[in-house]
Amino acid sequence: MPLPTERAAMTSTRPSACSRLSLDAGEPLAGSASTANGYLVVEHGGPWGAKVLRDAPFADHDGTPVALGEHLARVLAPLGVTTLLARRTGSRHGIPFPATVMLVAVDAAGGHGARTTVGGISEILSWDLPELLARLLGGAVPAGWDRLDTQYLVCTHARRDACCGELGRPLVAALGTRDPGRTWEVSHLGGHRLAASALVLPDGVVYGRLGPDDVPSLVSAHTEGAVLSRSLRGRAALPQPAQAAEIALRRHTGIRGSSGLRLDSVDGAEDRTTTHWTANDGTSWRVVVHTERPDAPEMARAAVRSRHRPPPGSGSWRSCPPTTSRSDGRPADNRLPLPAVDRRR
Repeated sequence: MPLPTERAAMTSTRPSACSRLSLDAGEPLAGSASTANGYLVVEHGGPWGAKVLRDAPFADHDGTPVALGEHLARVLAPLGVTTLLARRTGSRHGIPFPATVMLVAVDAAGGHGARTTVGGISEILSWDLPELLARLLGGAVPAGWDRLDTQYLVCTHARRDACCGELGRPLVAALGTRDPGRTWEVSHLGGHRLAASALVLPDGVVYGRLGPDDVPSLVSAHTEGAVLSRSLRGRAALPQPAQAAEIALRRHTGIRGSSGLRLDSVDGAEDRTTTHWTANDGTSWRVVVHTERPDAPEMARAAVRSRHRPPPGSGSWRSCPPTTSRSDGRPADNRLPLPAVDRRR
């Protein structure tokens, strides 16, 4: 039994919009988060261009150009760390001084983040980013930084895709009214066809098809240390089939807590991925995920409209009924519904 397609809280008014095509095709959210081992978020009022590291202008307060995009692409991309540009709604173009910088390291257990400010964007060039990330992953806050509390980053990157601007701006406005100090507009998160998308840091969880009416539930969930499963695309630190498995398991068990499930192992081979999980009550779960190629033409059209080229071997994730073993030795009597989850980003 497939998971139901999540209905969008808001829908584009444009008939050919990628987000509308994706929704009409029945594309689920689960397992669609772009994977990352961490994030560097730099405050930048714009313009961002289509690709921020290539197109966004970086300069110090005296106007001296800084080759920050090239530097970050060279240093962070091999580490699997994503660079994002963020701004407060209504901010002016350019880089404010001082500028806020956030650094987050994520893994299967969650995320650790810190924030600081810089008087000149060139200061980032001197940072040992791999060392800073390693410290964060170990739970330590680097000297001169402050621990990062919950931040809501909403993609409004219209230059990348119009859906992000059209659907992201109402969401960020609602979040900004509810929690202005922790709300940011942010550059491309991946999956414009699933707009409005939001990334919650330092947890590293990604949501899709959110609307203003979802804001109270989203904020309440993260205030309580939980996740909003109905709109969850996945935990960015996990491979996409494991994202799909976690969401299916959460929906089956009703586990809401962000740390309520522990991923014990992921074993992937060709079109089959086996994941093992342990819940806080000691119950063990096995979720087997199979890869299937979608045949819906609307999916391909949505991908084209999103300027997305599906990677070789892309398909959809389907989680088979898992077997469960209980720590108390009693027979397993649970079965997990079959969620059909699109893998493409």
